[in-house]
Amino acid sequence: MVTTGVCLGLAGGWFGFRWRHKGRVFSETDREYFQNLLYCSESAEAKLETMEPELDRTRDRANILKDSHRIIQEELANERQFNLSLNADLSRERAHRKFLEDKLTDQSEALEAAQRRDRRKNPSARQVAQRHAGCRGTGVRGYHLLSRAQLQTRGG
Repeated sequence: MVTTGVCLGLAGGWFGFRWRHKGRVFSETDREYFQNLLYCSESAEAKLETMEPELDRTRDRANILKDSHRIIQEELANERQFNLSLNADLSRERAHRKFLEDKLTDQSEALEAAQRRDRRKNPSARQVAQRHAGCRGTGVRGYHLLSRAQLQTRGG
């Protein structure tokens, strides 16, 4: 009987609790939580409304920066292409300069060889040139000052 009484008491208490809270879905603490949540969402909406113009300006700035970045990248690509063409031109100029220097060296050597041959063939031409030019003691310069035809007419 005690067990039946305890069971009936527990069942009655449970049904009484359910009847008391029948229309309520949330407790008082839940209501406070949701009121705080509602206040936070309303304040967030108000902040969002004040921030929307700033976000629009920031979006516009971001678009301007993207366009500027794209333009700068295009200019850099053009500069790189220009530098490559300048480097190619410089390489061609260096090769042409080397060719001209080699040619000048070859011609200088050929001229020196021809002058040595002329000196061997006509050793007195140097002395005659120095005498007639009035350049005693100047060495080879006197020979260079007079042409071959002048040396022949003066020398003999």
